[in-house]
Amino acid sequence: MAAVKNKIQYKGLIVPLVVMLAFWGIAIWGFVASGYIQPLIMFGYIGTSLGIGLGLYATLPKKQKPTGRKLTLFLVGLFLLGYAIFMGQENVQMEGAIFGLLTGVIQMGVIHYMIAKIVGPLLFGRMWCGWSCWTVMVLDLLPFTRPSGRLPRR
Repeated sequence: MAAVKNKIQYKGLIVPLVVMLAFWGIAIWGFVASGYIQPLIMFGYIGTSLGIGLGLYATLPKKQKPTGRKLTLFLVGLFLLGYAIFMGQENVQMEGAIFGLLTGVIQMGVIHYMIAKIVGPLLFGRMWCGWSCWTVMVLDLLPFTRPSGRLPRR
């Protein structure tokens, strides 16, 4: 009976595989369209990180499922932080997006907000920011998991 519980459900790996292949498709398209290797590295890495994390979430037992999400948050968050420190020459936060829209220039801030705040959630739902957002990674490091006084005790 114990062997049946530990058996991997391969149906659960379909979503991680589709997400990973979607990101790799975007990476290859970006590389072919622009000739730059950056989309290949960025989207390929993020897609692989999401695929690994979602795969772990699908295959691990219930008590260990958050491990997949936390691993993905750290892989993607540290990559984005490192990219912003070492490679980034543009502001990809809200003010960079607004500046780009007001000047009529499509820059990294506009692209980031199109992908991260509009297209990503439309395609992947709430999973997008809960699994690949560096802000969520930082907030998950805080010692407060539940607000005191707002939620009823169980």
